Amino acid sequence: MNNFLLDKEAILNAAEDVIRKYGPAKTNLTDIAKALKVSHAALYRHYDNKAQLFEEVAERWLNTISLPLASIVKETYPPELKLKSYLETLCRIKRQNAMDDPEMFENYSALTAASERVLSKHTEHLFEQLESIIKQGIHTKVLIDQNPRQLAIAIFTATTRFHYPAFVSEWSDTQIDVKVNSVIEICIRGIEQKNQPTSTPGC
Repeated sequence: MNNFLLDKEAILNAAEDVIRKYGPAKTNLTDIAKALKVSHAALYRHYDNKAQLFEEVAERWLNTISLPLASIVKETYPPELKLKSYLETLCRIKRQNAMDDPEMFENYSALTAASERVLSKHTEHLFEQLESIIKQGIHTKVLIDQNPRQLAIAIFTATTRFHYPAFVSEWSDTQIDVKVNSVIEICIRGIEQKNQPTSTPGC
């Protein structure tokens, strides 16, 4: 490959291939440069170091998770159904990634865990998406009128077992879908408008 044609997309693709082969701990910029047939110095025109490159690899992977979720946020169906669809999709995408390609899922999870900035940015993005749906539910008086950010964090935390990589060993359970749906159902019922306590006259 000619150095002049080298771009970030090509570097990220090569990095993923090399990481698959050696794992993130043993992969270095020299390995990636060799895979691209460019000089080691050519990579430094795009990235200051290995950590910066690996952050972008992790970020690109996380975007494949958040982008499908973004389309759900924009849907026009009722907020409570949208919230259910969002949570089910989040859990399903993570589980499919882990089951379809466990080696790369482990590699990506390690890269993400190593970058507090990338992980925080991704988590914040998910919070914002959940918060947006909840705000829609509050506006239409379907969901309780409480702090939407706090509700988003609470629901995200309640479903963590089904989308956080630390629990990947449990995702092969044959009853996983039943468990996911049960927790999501409880979360949604807990914030539906009809569950608001009625005020006592005179209080």
